Amino acid sequence: NLLFLIHPRHYKLLSTICNVIIPIAVPWYFWNESIWNGFFICYAFRYTFTLNATWCVNSLAHLWGTKPYDEHINPSENFSVVIATGGEGFHNFHHTFPQDYATSELGSPMNPSKWFIDLCALFGLAYDLKTISKETIRKRRIRTGDLQHLKHHDD
Repeated sequence: NLLFLIHPRHYKLLSTICNVIIPIAVPWYFWNESIWNGFFICYAFRYTFTLNATWCVNSLAHLWGTKPYDEHINPSENFSVVIATGGEGFHNFHHTFPQDYATSELGSPMNPSKWFIDLCALFGLAYDLKTISKETIRKRRIRTGDLQHLKHHDD
């Protein structure tokens, strides 16, 4: 049963295996890298970069970017944040439609958060996933969004 593995009492063990041991062991075993390269590059650098990129979401996605859904709020769509964080830069959509689990209208190919939720749904760990209809999104963009980015709705 998959729920047994994700029980809170296994968190420290699973976190250590997935975040430290595997990133160090894979390059060492498969590519003959040194343990130190695995540690500093695949664990320490990756972990530091990921944490800093995650912390930048609310900073960068609130400062720069487009506002196609609601130009009257601070959060923006920022593609550099999307790349750095693996999909978390669709901030204008997320703040305009917080009930949508995918946090992006176009189902961007760069959205691992959505992929993970979809995988959990496949195993029955997530359910009743909410999305916003295309018509509701279109109406909101026309009413409050920056209309210069509305081209893809006309296709």
